[in-house]
Amino acid sequence: MKSLVKITVVLMMFSSFSYGQQFIMNSQYMINAFAINPAAAGTKTYAPLVLDVRRQWTGIREAPVGQHISYHTNVSKQFGVGGYLFNDVAGPSRRTGFMAALSTQLKVNREMYLSLGVGASLSQYVFDRDKLVTEQANDPTVFNYTTNLLIPDLSGGLKLFGQNYHIGFSLFNLLQTKVDLFDVMTPVTNDLQRTMYLTGSYVITVSEGNLYLEPSAVARIMLNAPFTFDLNARLIHNSGVWVGASYRFKDAIALMIGFAGPKIGISYSYDINTSALNSYNSGSHEITLTYKSKNKYGQRDFGGGKYKVINCPTF
Repeated sequence: MKSLVKITVVLMMFSSFSYGQQFIMNSQYMINAFAINPAAAGTKTYAPLVLDVRRQWTGIREAPVGQHISYHTNVSKQFGVGGYLFNDVAGPSRRTGFMAALSTQLKVNREMYLSLGVGASLSQYVFDRDKLVTEQANDPTVFNYTTNLLIPDLSGGLKLFGQNYHIGFSLFNLLQTKVDLFDVMTPVTNDLQRTMYLTGSYVITVSEGNLYLEPSAVARIMLNAPFTFDLNARLIHNSGVWVGASYRFKDAIALMIGFAGPKIGISYSYDINTSALNSYNSGSHEITLTYKSKNKYGQRDFGGGKYKVINCPTF
């Protein structure tokens, strides 16, 4: 029993390190910035409905898997709203919940807007005792010390953006509950820690009206975990077809391909581990589907020109 519990705890610690909200990470942040910043609500020319499915560390039993769906739009020229549903599973532990966000967009000057956003979330943390096989039937360590919790929390963020660039900052777990989410053994604890995201992107015209290069980056800062970041680059053709790659510090290299049409978008990423886990798995897979509905108040002027979708940073 003791060794099994240790394995479970290690798996949860990996999940906590790699994802700012203390569960599964994603590679395609650039497709859906709203997942990591409530200020992204209402900053698109369209209203995106995004479905993301990820299977991490294929080949490792009970490795993290996640399903996420989100939608955001403008309710006026100045205010945006959005919702985000998530279900993350890692071994016997599961996090399911919902985040609602409200944002406001302020025009800084002719070339720049500032979006400020707040989010409120409710998450259920569940430890599935039936997934644990113990040497002793009804082991008291499992049945007396594991908990199923409903945790409320708050998040906030800002996004400074222009026609072809963006800079973002967000902070999650503002309430920072001290409840031990999976109270299996001491001295190991797994409470919620405040997590910060820093993001940035810039669209460079390679061939006028035909080809664009978009470098971007994501930094994740959690007080109880090492600093980590992603460096990304996408080459986008005017037809909507794009290819990209990402480097996650001391963890993985991701190869990506996708299509972003006027109404429908689809993308796929494959992560190759560069850490010690590489010997134990055959990579991670992620698929993102996007449906772009009409956003009545999404158009903005930048220096007298309309907000062009092809030049809009995907974050």
